[in-house]
Amino acid sequence: MAKKPTLRDVSEATGLSSYTVSRALSNGPDVSAASRKLVLKAARELGYVPNRAAQELRKKSRSSVAVITASTSNYYYLDLMKGVQRVLRVSGRNAVVADIAAEGVYTPEVEDAIVQDLIQSRTAGIITTLTLSSENVKLLESWDIPVVFVDSAPPEDATQVPSILTDNYAASMKAGAHLARHGYTDWLFLAYPGRWSTRAERERGLQEAATKHGAALRVLETENDSDSACKTLSSYLNTPGRTLPRAIIAGNNPLLHGVLTALKQREIVVPTQVALMAFDEFAWAPLLDPPLTVVDEDSESIGVLAAQTLTRILDGQLEAERRGDPPVPSYRPEDRREVNADLIVRQSCGC
Repeated sequence: MAKKPTLRDVSEATGLSSYTVSRALSNGPDVSAASRKLVLKAARELGYVPNRAAQELRKKSRSSVAVITASTSNYYYLDLMKGVQRVLRVSGRNAVVADIAAEGVYTPEVEDAIVQDLIQSRTAGIITTLTLSSENVKLLESWDIPVVFVDSAPPEDATQVPSILTDNYAASMKAGAHLARHGYTDWLFLAYPGRWSTRAERERGLQEAATKHGAALRVLETENDSDSACKTLSSYLNTPGRTLPRAIIAGNNPLLHGVLTALKQREIVVPTQVALMAFDEFAWAPLLDPPLTVVDEDSESIGVLAAQTLTRILDGQLEAERRGDPPVPSYRPEDRREVNADLIVRQSCGC
């Protein structure tokens, strides 16, 4: 079945913006007769039929913000939501969660479906923890829906889109240096897939720290959920002739859960037999036995920054509409920033 023509197709055919095309098709007063004639002609030739229901949805008030996560079992997202909600409440907006990888497994089809649903549900703006496809970022842009990326970077061609990212390279170097001070020379990094853009910088930092301090780093990739992490690590440890690494670094909370399960099944003692460290702080990390050493990104503060950025953009859109101008999201250079992470040292690393 041939793909149905879209508003963007009409925009490309005429050389006019998506906003002008939309206004021309809805008989808006701020479009010249020549532009309207050009748009109608292109739409007719392409066979484009405006979606009136979607147009009406677009005109509704913008009060709901979507936070796209990738497996809500990760405490990073729970603390992130605290920060987001704290800011949105003040502006009279609310946040909803759209889990794009509920079982820790990402698929493009789920991403496409969620983005379509968010457009149809009148979402004011989006805070996403996963790198969306360039096509979906452009689709949201055509509907004047601003996006702020946190934890994962925007697509390479989305050079203006806001992002609040952590300096994962520096954080990983700091974590590796701490392991080296204990004299550990055999490290294993249990990592989620590269679809999550933080993976690359975390691995790079650990690898450079290992090289600098004379340690060996093995990277073991697993799907981004606790069951897969447990199975992957168990399979590794069960391989004949393989020795237990002296230190394990878990890529996030779900993977940490899998590591703890695998170690408990084998009665491996932390930190006497294996030192343990993980990315992302969580409420019960100090309550484990032994208390867990973590790389803390302070995701609640990141949520505050992301929501403040998005709120300013949304308020700007409302002001533009009051002036009768197109509600195009206005991004600033300072909307793209990088924050530092701390190493919280407890006893699981051997301290």
